[in-house]
Parts: sequence; C-alpha cells; structure tokens
Amino acid sequence: MRKFSLMTVVVAMAAMLGVSFAGVASGAENCAHRFGSHQQVADGGGMQDWSVTDLKKSSDVAPGFPVAGQLWEATATVTAISGTSTPVIPNFNATSDGGNYPVLWQLATPQGISAATLAQGQTATGKIYFDATGGDPMAVIYSAGGAKPLMWCCSEAMMAMPMDTCMCCADMKEPCPCCAGKM
Repeated sequence: MRKFSLMTVVVAMAAMLGVSFAGVASGAENCAHRFGSHQQVADGGGMQDWSVTDLKKSSDVAPGFPVAGQLWEATATVTAISGTSTPVIPNFNATSDGGNYPVLWQLATPQGISAATLAQGQTATGKIYFDATGGDPMAVIYSAGGAKPLMWCCSEAMMAMPMDTCMCCADMKEPCPCCAGKM
C-alpha cells in the first residue's frame, strides 16, 4: 500500500473542494495556513475568526477520558466578527502523516475553550485536545461541512519535529513555499 504525505492529502482535498489556502490572514502574518494566522468561516448568519497556536504534547489531565495514545493540545481563539456566533468545537481535527485525530470536544477542563455563544465582538480562548494514537500531529484542520476547511500548520517551534514530509514546513530557512510572495 502506498503511503501519502500529509500535504499530498491536504492538497488533493483542497483541489476536490476548490479550496485556496490564500484566505484571510492578519496583517502581521500573511501566510494563512501558518499557526497563529487568523482565518474566517461563516457561522449561520454571522462570521467567526479563528486562530490556532501552540500544537504540542499535553501534560494536562484528561478527566474521565481514557486516552488511548498521547494527549496533544493546541490553543484556539475565536471571535464573533459579525452577528452572534457559536463555536463548534467538534469541527476540529489534528492530522499527521498516518492519522486523523478528532478533537476531544467532550473533554471538559478549565483550560478548554468554551462552546458558549458569543455576541458580536466577543472572543473566547482555550485549549483543544486530541488523542494521537499514531504519528505526531503536524496540522489542525477546522471543517464546517460545506464551508472551505481552515488549516494551520508550520511554525518555527514545530521545527524540532520531523516535518520533512510537509512541503510547507520542510525548510524554514527559506520563505515558506506555500506562502512565497505573501509574507
């Protein structure tokens, strides 16, 4: 059986869905797929702005949840840009070359991001957790059904991990190939 890299799978998904990763980014970070970038998604009648940072192995306790692999965490921030907005935490997944790890949305911790409805202009920040039962996650994806998926990967902090299979992260000494001309 042939093994595909994470980026090969993501690029193929993007082509099938007509997705462009050149989406919305903050002024300080013009590379939309990088950790820390801001990306927007429609939420019913409103609009949400999401940012994901700091994907790493977690030392947090998973109360009441039997972790089968290694607990991983990332910090997610959502802002209701227009209208009211309800963060849909189950839309997150972490991915690696060999696995897809759904967010542990049912894991209730004081550090976790709240799924409470936000009024326009309000922001919520907290951790999202993943049970990595295979390879180490390299990216976090937010998929809202028919909407274009949002993706975060690549950061200087992650370069200690084996990233050679991610064409956007393989060599951070040069500008990111996925963001060439956008930074």
